[in-house]
Amino acid sequence: MNAFTVKWYTKFLTSLLSYTPDLKVAMKLKNEGKWEEYKPLVDSKVREWLIPLIDLAGVDFVVKGVENVPANEPIIYTPNHAGMFDIPAVFLNAPTMPMFIAKKELSAFPFLKQWMWVLDCVFVDRKNKNGARSSLHDAIEMVKNGRSLVIFPEGTRSKNGQLGKFKGGAMKIAMETGAKVVPVLIEGSRERLEATGNVTPGTVYVTFLDPIETKGLTKDDFFKMPDEIRAMLQKERDNAKNA
Repeated sequence: MNAFTVKWYTKFLTSLLSYTPDLKVAMKLKNEGKWEEYKPLVDSKVREWLIPLIDLAGVDFVVKGVENVPANEPIIYTPNHAGMFDIPAVFLNAPTMPMFIAKKELSAFPFLKQWMWVLDCVFVDRKNKNGARSSLHDAIEMVKNGRSLVIFPEGTRSKNGQLGKFKGGAMKIAMETGAKVVPVLIEGSRERLEATGNVTPGTVYVTFLDPIETKGLTKDDFFKMPDEIRAMLQKERDNAKNA
């Protein structure tokens, strides 16, 4: 890990700690059920914290297709996953800040766990089937209540940048809620950190594909959707390379 990466991680932690007073206010508002107050507060503070970190890393987002994302309704985003910068890629560029389904391991980090809680993120224990089903139910209820959701269908980061097998969790949520699904292709995030282990300035390309209507689909349609969405993202990737 080089000196620049150490500096970046140090800034990540110290700046997160500096928002502790705002976190306490947000937690209090959420516990009191004051959605219309805590949601705008959390969204603004997360942006205020994230954007300088992205700038410090020297990462630029080039975004396409966001104008096609339906407004004023919950959306299920299904991006490919190859790097840590995938999260801000969607967080900062979706029309409204979504919640995430995240692996349980992230809940071990103090302050980050609390911030994810006020963002309505749902932790999933991939080793516990009953716990995973409970988390899926929580996510369904959040979407029914109007929250947009990001779920990485591969379940974990790609080790080589290639698209992995897409799982069906996002489709189960869509089937239960009728929310539209928006596939998202993210290119370049792995090269910003995971490829070398060091934070590396450069561009991350974020493409929001056309929304998929899920109302009226059959169970068989939903069963096929993970492979179909993976194929859509692969086609978009191939087209971009050949352009």
